[in-house]
Amino acid sequence: MNIKEIVIDSIKYPFLDWKKILILGLIVVIYKFPLYMFPFDLHNGFTYQFLFIALLINFFISGYFFKIIQHSLKNAKGLPKFSRWVNLFKNGFKVTFVGLIYSIPATLPLIILNSSLLNFYSHEPYFIIFIMDAIGHGYLYSIWFAYVLYLLILFPISLIAIANMANNNGKLSYAFEFKVIFDKIKNIGWIKFYSWYLLASVIDLLIFLIGSLIALLSILIPAFPFGLIDSLILTPYIYIFFSRSIALIYKSDNNI
Repeated sequence: MNIKEIVIDSIKYPFLDWKKILILGLIVVIYKFPLYMFPFDLHNGFTYQFLFIALLINFFISGYFFKIIQHSLKNAKGLPKFSRWVNLFKNGFKVTFVGLIYSIPATLPLIILNSSLLNFYSHEPYFIIFIMDAIGHGYLYSIWFAYVLYLLILFPISLIAIANMANNNGKLSYAFEFKVIFDKIKNIGWIKFYSWYLLASVIDLLIFLIGSLIALLSILIPAFPFGLIDSLILTPYIYIFFSRSIALIYKSDNNI
């Protein structure tokens, strides 16, 4: 498949089953609810509990993201069912773990460069929350350099790593077969691969901007819950679109 075919197929794919978009949307709403109702508060002792709940739900969402990739690699029709929940959580954990490992080259130098700031906060009882707040307010130096490095190099490679794991029965070790992963990208074609990644990212960005405009309407007209449209439809659409797209670009070299 060429890039145009991959993108068109991925754009259409979520519309095959509106019910699953809404189910995933409800899960996203539940995921966001604790963060809206109990935002980061350095003096709120319950923050960790709600972050833990959000993390578990994130594993579930990531697990379904992974299941769509597996489903698409097998040329199965339609969207996969929300079944075998234990596997969804387990695979979601694997996806999160792979993402964290691939982010190390960007985050480790960042931590080293800001070691004095980390030491300053290390005595606090809610150390992790302090650090997340510091990152959110831009107090950690070189954050944007690390972010750009991650988005342009590490993240797209991690997507192929996750697809390679999905193509091998979800075995975690296949996400770190670096030679196989780079050979896969080479067979796809580096230009084709990054052209797909940039185009898919632009589509995601456009949907995100639509969501932002909808969120603005929620502020201007609070009587109508416009924000639910973002969580119920747009966010799950992005997850499904991107999952499908990853699977199609992975197998576009016809050498699976």
